[in-house]
Amino acid sequence: MRRHLLPLVAIACLDLMACQRAGSGVCPEGMSLDAKQSKPGQFTWCRSRDRKRAQYIEFQPSGKEKRQVCAFREGRAEGSFTAWFPGGKVWIEGQFAEGRPQGRWSQWDKAGLRVAEGEYRDGRFVAGAPVAGTAPCDKLKVP
Repeated sequence: MRRHLLPLVAIACLDLMACQRAGSGVCPEGMSLDAKQSKPGQFTWCRSRDRKRAQYIEFQPSGKEKRQVCAFREGRAEGSFTAWFPGGKVWIEGQFAEGRPQGRWSQWDKAGLRVAEGEYRDGRFVAGAPVAGTAPCDKLKVP
């Protein structure tokens, strides 16, 4: 019976305790749901066992689709960032290093056309076209 419930729990994931027990696909491999710090349908915090890595997943107002995902290491934004339009098309992609935007950031419109691509170093825009609305990950506090 549990085998048949797993796909439903992974898709809906409205009951955080059920998601944690079922090991839903919301959190990346090697991380588990931090149910105490998450709000169903709004956002989810995932953590590694050693608590050095975390991931913040914010959902669209529908509560079903991802709006943005931020990776953290030791309390600072570190790694990939992706934001999506409602419907699942990518809006912005970039990387963080030591809590600041780093490297190439790209932005697309709702039709899927790249509208901006900029290069960032140590959190500062240095070349190309600046990406509007870069991620708020650098302002989030890992609980």
